[in-house]
Amino acid sequence: MKDSRYAKAWRAVGGLIAVASASLLASCADGEETAPEMVRPAVLHVVEAPSDSLDVSFPAIIEAGRSSVLTFQVGGLMEQRPVREGQEVRRGQVIARLDPARYQAAVNSAQAQFTVAQTEYEGAARLLEEDAIARIVVEQRRAQRDVARAALDAAQKDLVDTVLRAPFSGRIAETHVSEFTNVQPLQDIVTLQSIGDAEATVSVPASLLQQLARHEDSQREAYIVFSSAPDLRIPGTFRSLETQGDTQSQTFEVRFAFSPPAELVILPGMTGTVYGGRELMGDEIVEGAVEVPLGAVLIDGARHYVWIVDRATMTVSRREIETAEDVGEDIQVLSGLEAGETIVAAGAPYLHDGMQIRPYQP
Repeated sequence: MKDSRYAKAWRAVGGLIAVASASLLASCADGEETAPEMVRPAVLHVVEAPSDSLDVSFPAIIEAGRSSVLTFQVGGLMEQRPVREGQEVRRGQVIARLDPARYQAAVNSAQAQFTVAQTEYEGAARLLEEDAIARIVVEQRRAQRDVARAALDAAQKDLVDTVLRAPFSGRIAETHVSEFTNVQPLQDIVTLQSIGDAEATVSVPASLLQQLARHEDSQREAYIVFSSAPDLRIPGTFRSLETQGDTQSQTFEVRFAFSPPAELVILPGMTGTVYGGRELMGDEIVEGAVEVPLGAVLIDGARHYVWIVDRATMTVSRREIETAEDVGEDIQVLSGLEAGETIVAAGAPYLHDGMQIRPYQP
């Protein structure tokens, strides 16, 4: 991401001013005549119109567009796991199997109980037609039949669940359990990731979250670049942001969706860089506005102003300006400045009208 361009200059200019002020105080203390006003150093900036160029970037980690950890709903001995890491699988393909013996036995037992209950219910129903049995007895036999039917359905489902199948087509990213291992219900077996569409995940500082969140519903684009193909810009689209930040880094996770080109191998876990500009940050360019560093703008009550530099005399004069509401590293000035004018970008708080300055040389 673009750093504050004038931070170092601010510190350097402040140091020079502090040294000069100390010298003047020492001179006055010794009874000497007051020295001529110092020509202060200042960092200068030529005002320019806002640029549409890609001016923000974030390191990114690539994730699959869809990822799922597959588990069995039942436990037992895993007798087969015919897939390996990196293997592509189709939807419905067998991922692993448990030993079905005890589940098949449970189905057989439940089937026998249901058959008996069904026979008893049918016999009672016939007797009821002949008025040879109480209706309450028939209702009891029906309830017993329904309970046996539910038990049979549950046993059959458990038997089906001894086979783990891929819920979608993708690639086996990781295997967690080896064959002939006793597994528990819901224990991780494999991680399956989709192929094709992917996501670039970046960490955005809190200072930029406001702009992203404000325009979360808009379709904003960015570009993803990988070190293996630095000249290839892959279009990406802002997808989502997490509003729960990392307590240590004070950053928030933002995701960009993209489709990797066929000629480039991109796998989850790889790193890249997401680039974006004004559209990404929801920062619209106001027609006729110019752009200046945030540090160049000073506030006096409700008024904003900058120091204009007369290049011929190298003196400064104060000028009020109107600024846009959105503030980043740079700020748009709606009125009061024109492109090509020179202003003080760092060192402005120490100036007054008519003061002579000199360009700061690092």
